[in-house]
Parts: sequence; structure tokens; C-alpha cells
Amino acid sequence: MRVPGRQAKTAVEKSRMDARSYFRATSGTTAMMFALSMPALMAAVGVASDFAIFNMKLTSLQNAADQAAIASARELALATSKTSVMQETANSYVLANLGEAGAKVKTTVSVSANKTEVTVKLEEIWSPFFAHFIGAKIMPVVVSATAALRGESRICVLTLESSGAGSILMTNSSSIVAKGCSVYSNSSNAKGISLADSSYIDASLVCSAGGVKNNSGSVANNFSGDCPPIPDPLTTRPAPKFGGCDNNKFSVSSGAVTLDPGVYCGGLKITGDAQVVFKPGDYVIKDGPFEISKSAQARGKDIGFFLSGSHAKLTFLGDAEIDFSGREKGVLAGMLFFEDPNTAQKERHTISATDAHTLTGTIYLPSGTLLVDPNAQVANKSAYTAIIVKNLVVQNGPSLVLNSNYAATAVPVPEGVVTSNQIVLVE
Repeated sequence: MRVPGRQAKTAVEKSRMDARSYFRATSGTTAMMFALSMPALMAAVGVASDFAIFNMKLTSLQNAADQAAIASARELALATSKTSVMQETANSYVLANLGEAGAKVKTTVSVSANKTEVTVKLEEIWSPFFAHFIGAKIMPVVVSATAALRGESRICVLTLESSGAGSILMTNSSSIVAKGCSVYSNSSNAKGISLADSSYIDASLVCSAGGVKNNSGSVANNFSGDCPPIPDPLTTRPAPKFGGCDNNKFSVSSGAVTLDPGVYCGGLKITGDAQVVFKPGDYVIKDGPFEISKSAQARGKDIGFFLSGSHAKLTFLGDAEIDFSGREKGVLAGMLFFEDPNTAQKERHTISATDAHTLTGTIYLPSGTLLVDPNAQVANKSAYTAIIVKNLVVQNGPSLVLNSNYAATAVPVPEGVVTSNQIVLVE
């Protein structure tokens, strides 16, 4: 006898068994299809990963090449570096930027025939992890960068201090305005240039080998904090030869006086309301200060002052009027003030006169500190003024205006004052 309920149950169970058989067959096909497609999927993901790593390497290598090229071009701008020096410079920048990975990078430096461009090429042999499984051709990662010297950058200030802070020290709303030329500090100290109390520098380029301590000061235009030191361009400049004393502790305090070139032992003092004209030639200030003070007037063209011996220093004070134009020829050509590099004492030279508007030529004080501190403009009427000193202090509100209109005067520019170039990436 048939039981209707049991027949219905058997039919349901059969349906379930058929469904299980179907899904088992379907899932097996899907699994097989998935298994077959897995290598292709893994290859695609792997190659994408390789490509991302490649791009990261390419970017980091390019950044390192750019910086190495710029640094090498700075060496080229000094006109004293060989290709081997630039190679060492590039190597150090690559290691600094890439760390341990930089040791695996081949760095090649080449210099153009006209010595105005430096190219740094970086090559890293890199083996992608996934690409070789699918037979992709493996190539090294190669980048290059070219930095070039462009234009002429004129030196208006160069401080020779190598390591001390405040090689250029500015306070109390003081300013250096040198829009047509550059301001350099050779000090490797992080405070090599120190700006405070709203002081500022406005120059075509401000360069410090070490850095800038900025305490409420500012640099108006281009600034670089890792410039290589510039060798003293006047270190081989011969000093004038001179004999015995022509004058001893010469002093004038009134009247109109004309002075002749010669050796002024014990210094030279112009004060009171004296009006002094210097004839063209070389003046040696020996073992004493060169002082101009009170309301005195001092003028002269085609004149050069050589400071020699103990206490031979500049002391310009008060309301004195100073109108000097440097030597046009001879051993002091291009110079206005020239401190004997062999002087043992580290003198402090002072320009505090409120009417020192014309100081055309080069002020070269390789052992001394130049203090500029009148609350007035200084050197603003000069055709050009170049300052190369051990240290420069500008304080108490003066505006030191350094022009570079070389064509406007017969005073030549000493060789080496116009030597550096601005550096740009061209590739």
C-alpha cells in the first residue's frame, strides 16, 4: 500500500539531491576557471606593483640628480674646481638624498666644452620582482640633470670669516640694498648671517655657506643657505711698495688743504671744519688711524688708501662729508681702501659719518671688521662699491647702498669681483 506522505517526502529529498549535484558541478567549474585565471591576475597585480616602485625610484633619483647638478655647478662657478671635485660633490649629494640606496647608484659627471654646464647622470640596476615571471625586459633606472651658469652675478659683499656666527650681522632696521649684485657669507656657521630688529637685505642673490639666523629680519629676494665658500678673489693682489715717512701724525682741523700722495706715519686726521682735497695717487696710512670727523669735508678722485701696521684703521665719524673715488690705474687700480693682509691686529673699521655718500671702488679689509652705523644712507651716490671684509656689521639704522654701475666710472673692477653666475636647471 502506498503512503502519500512518504511519496511526497521522497520527492523533496530527490530534489535536494539534484540541487546539490548541480551546485557541486557548478562550483567545480568556477574553481577551475578561477584557478586557470590566477596567474594572469597575479601577474597584472605584480606588474602594477613593479611599476609603482619604478616610478618612486625614478622620482627619488631625479630629485637627487637635480640637487647634485646644482651643487656641482656651484663648484664650476668658482672657476677653481676640477671635474674630479665636482664628481665628489655629486657623489656626496646622491648619498645624502638616497641614503644607503645611494651606494648602489652609479653617478657620472660631465662638463660642457665651454665650462658653463654640468650634467649629472644617475643609473641604478634594479630587478623588478614580478616582471621577470612574464618575460618582461628588465632595464636600469636612468635619470640625468643639467645645471648651467647663466648671466653675470656681481659681488657687492663678500665676508671671509670661515666659521664664526654673525659674519654679516645686522640690527636695528639696518639694510643692505644691492639689487644689481650679490651678497655672500663664507661662514659655515648656521648663524653666518644674522638679521634682527627689522633689518633686511635686498640683493640679486644672498648666499650663505652656513645659514641665516632670522630674528625679525628679512631677505627680499633670492636666498641660498648652502653655497660653497668663495675664495678671496684678492688674496694674490700685490700690496704697493713704499719707503719712509713723508708725514708724521698729520692732522688738519680748519681751512682748505690739498694733500699729496705719500706715506702718512702715525695716521692721518681730518677734523673740525677742514676742507681737504686729495690729489690723485697712492696714500699709505701707517701705524695709526685714518680719521675724518665732525663737519670736515674730504674729497678726491683716482685715490687709493693702503692701511699698514698697527692701528691702521678707518674711523669716519660725525657729520663728515666724504666723496672718494678709487684708483684708476697703478698697483691699487680698482681699490679704494686696502688693508695689508699681513697686519697682525684684527682692526675694527668704522663708517659712522652721516654724509659718506660716495665711496666708489673696492673696500678690501681681509683681516678686519667693517662697522657701518650712521642713521643715514652710505655709498648711495657711488657708481659701484664692492666690500670684501672679514666681517661686516650694519647697525643703528643705516642703509648701505651698493651699486654696480661699472660703466659709470673710470675706476676698474678688480679681477675676481665679477666672477660668479646664477645657477639654473636646464634639463
